[in-house]
Amino acid sequence: MGGPGRGQLTKLLNNALTITNMKNAEDVLNVATRLGVDLDALIDVVLRSSGASFALRALRDDLTPDLAPHLSALMRKDMQHFADAVHEAGGDASEVLKRGLAGADGLVDASILVASATR
Repeated sequence: MGGPGRGQLTKLLNNALTITNMKNAEDVLNVATRLGVDLDALIDVVLRSSGASFALRALRDDLTPDLAPHLSALMRKDMQHFADAVHEAGGDASEVLKRGLAGADGLVDASILVASATR
């Protein structure tokens, strides 16, 4: 990963990618709902296709509406740590931070939506 601290930075980069992918999953699932697509069937197909992601799998298999508020808070904290680390390294993470915070903020609603469609 490089010099000292790069392992931690790598972890933060990974978390940022996961959390921003959560926002992508939320957005697509909301569009699918408005279009009347069967979410359970859609998720099954996507998880076997090129759109598969850890975020979508977690929404279906691991993230319950009861757990989502706690995870949302952790995701917000991780995104802030990510942005701070990028800033300290001389970079700008503002766009990624914005999308990641939106992903964290939408987690509860997305978990409810998926739970009602798949469980």
